[in-house]
Amino acid sequence: MPSTLSSARRRFLAVNGTAFLLTASLSATAAELFATRPVGTMPLGAVLGTLQLAVLLLTSWWYDRTLHRHADPLVRLIRRQAELTSTSPPQPAPAETLERRR
Repeated sequence: MPSTLSSARRRFLAVNGTAFLLTASLSATAAELFATRPVGTMPLGAVLGTLQLAVLLLTSWWYDRTLHRHADPLVRLIRRQAELTSTSPPQPAPAETLERRR
């Protein structure tokens, strides 16, 4: 399970980090490029921001699906085993009950 979680997390961070860094570096170095309007009245900066949001939503869905497929069955199995092996400790009797027994 740890390898599944770490590889999925690495991929998620790599894809989203790359998209963010690319957008941030382009906006810092080529600000006039972001003001151009390649699609009707929508500037390139808004188009790239929308694409970055789409990448984030897509990779979030993929990450959730991966964990649901690989990690959740293991978590359910561990919880089931823990429920079977755990026993609750005996509870002390109330003081009134002990006094009546004497």
